[in-house]
Amino acid sequence: MEKNRRRFGLKMLVMPTIILLLVSFYPLFNSIYLSVTNTNILKKGQTVRFTGAANFIKLFSDRTMGPSLVYSLEYAFICVAASYVLGLFLAVLLNQKIKGRALFRGLILIPWAIPTVVATANWLWILNDQSGIVNVILQRLHLTDGPILFFADQRMARITCIVVGTWKSYPFMCMSLLAGLQGVPEDVYESARMDGATGIKTFFYITLPMIRNVSMVVVTLMFIWGFNNFDIIYLLTQGGPLEATFTLPIYTYNTAFYRGQMGYASAISMMTLVILLFFCAVYMKMQKRKDDV
Repeated sequence: MEKNRRRFGLKMLVMPTIILLLVSFYPLFNSIYLSVTNTNILKKGQTVRFTGAANFIKLFSDRTMGPSLVYSLEYAFICVAASYVLGLFLAVLLNQKIKGRALFRGLILIPWAIPTVVATANWLWILNDQSGIVNVILQRLHLTDGPILFFADQRMARITCIVVGTWKSYPFMCMSLLAGLQGVPEDVYESARMDGATGIKTFFYITLPMIRNVSMVVVTLMFIWGFNNFDIIYLLTQGGPLEATFTLPIYTYNTAFYRGQMGYASAISMMTLVILLFFCAVYMKMQKRKDDV
């Protein structure tokens, strides 16, 4: 009977395993293959040739590659840091016994729940340099001489994408940290208060160490998502103005589907994967070191 159950379980796993291989592993191996070829989807009848490491060598002399990598890291680091600070602040507040706590928790989730397309469309309207509500208010209050070019100015476009990215991601950080805070035993705080610990000391010496595991997990996830972000930045600026908000995913997309250089775009995506694996390895190393202590 037990043997039949195991066989039945294995049979049930066959189809999901095949689907997983097709959906996950086939694109990965296909990207690896394309990265060492000269594939160009805009050239009909092209003879695909094996180019070895030529695409990867080209990355080091690509003038767009460096700025795209820098902004990818800048976007990911700042969004994660800002989301963590804001999320932790709100999580600590919502962990208190206040009236209407459930309502506030629901309101905080709104940015996370709104579809990205809808959210970015609203931000494009709010920050429009001609009729956007932000520019209208600032000019009527005589706080600015003219409209702020949130999407036309290179520096402002970079900042705007980071602000919108933080606004979209902080609810996830807040709810995750709140779950971690609720797992901290109350008697630990009571013992600290009996020993004369102040609120600040309690926060730094009890709260933060107790939610360290949760913090490391959500920070790692948010960094991966931020570094790989495509939809928010592309819907806001499409990588402009003048490639100022190009990230590696957007640069990969433009190279593949606008220039048709699928082989070179695959090499960029492989480099992105290597960078993310490096940060994951650092996280695993830190986690292992913590467990050994």
